[in-house]
Amino acid sequence: MVSLRSLRPVFVLFFMAIVVMAPGARAQSAQDASAMVSSLANRALQILGDKSIPLAEREANFRVLFTENFHIRSIGVFVLGRHWRRATPAQRKAYLDVFERFIVKTYTVRLRQYTGEKFKIIRAMGPDERGVYLVDSEINRPDRNKISLSWTLRRAKAGLRVVDIVIQNLSMAQTQREDFAAIIRRRGSIDGLISALEEKMKKLDKS
Repeated sequence: MVSLRSLRPVFVLFFMAIVVMAPGARAQSAQDASAMVSSLANRALQILGDKSIPLAEREANFRVLFTENFHIRSIGVFVLGRHWRRATPAQRKAYLDVFERFIVKTYTVRLRQYTGEKFKIIRAMGPDERGVYLVDSEINRPDRNKISLSWTLRRAKAGLRVVDIVIQNLSMAQTQREDFAAIIRRRGSIDGLISALEEKMKKLDKS
């Protein structure tokens, strides 16, 4: 399995070139990162676990929360890898649009499994010399194994933003990068990837 710390050299330096702290922005601490993750996770689980509203509405509410707290563009560029440089402006725009919808759908399906459980911060670290914050957490499930989640955050112009979550030692960003590369190899183009992501979302809707 891939660990958060082993993945740092792969994508943290990449994010540094994209996510830049605004001049004069207040310096955040590990406690700020911990508080952000705690609030984000608890709100996400509450939104997705509210069975009193339709799933489509829950997903829409989660999408707002997600876009406010994740640096989606930098994640999307990292996930596309070297193919980003080859993409036309039109392809980049179309890709980022479908990627946002796809990643929200993916996290919705994944986190929906853990609604109703208790979320707990284990420790928070950072920033390191590259401006990266790490927050280790877990979801406690009665009579079942705990679920570990490790969050990577960076400072952006609007404040701290999440750039990856490692769930049970599996990086979501790195996993998607490998999956997308495989799809492009099979389908031969970024346009083929975009079509494949649309197809995947239809399948996730049925899950």
